[in-house]
Amino acid sequence: MKDTPEMERPIGPLEGLSVRRERKWGLIGGAIGAAFGLGSALIAVYVEGASWWSSTAPYPAFFARPRLLAYDEYLLGGLIVGGVLAVTAALAAKRSRFPRTDAFGAALGGAILTLLCGVLLFTRLVAIAGAR
Repeated sequence: MKDTPEMERPIGPLEGLSVRRERKWGLIGGAIGAAFGLGSALIAVYVEGASWWSSTAPYPAFFARPRLLAYDEYLLGGLIVGGVLAVTAALAAKRSRFPRTDAFGAALGGAILTLLCGVLLFTRLVAIAGAR
């Protein structure tokens, strides 16, 4: 039987993991999430004119404005940051000393941020279409 090259050797279930880096990615993800959520709320209230106290179900009234808003630019920035985190995950999977931990942390953060921004932009598009 032929020997398998080093690149095709399966790794053990605990290889490529680091508890310290798990904490680091948790803190990074929490900081990004808190900053994004706070920034989103502040832009919605102080720039776009949404109210802190009134109910705006199913979406805030400013979502129906058919023009480019600062909020849209903020969400686009969030999509870009999510994409950067996805690229970071791919690079970490290949080059990191702890590829499972680093790749998963960056991929999860990027996926959550990208999904959140995408859903909010889609909701805004639905609100614009429904207002016409």
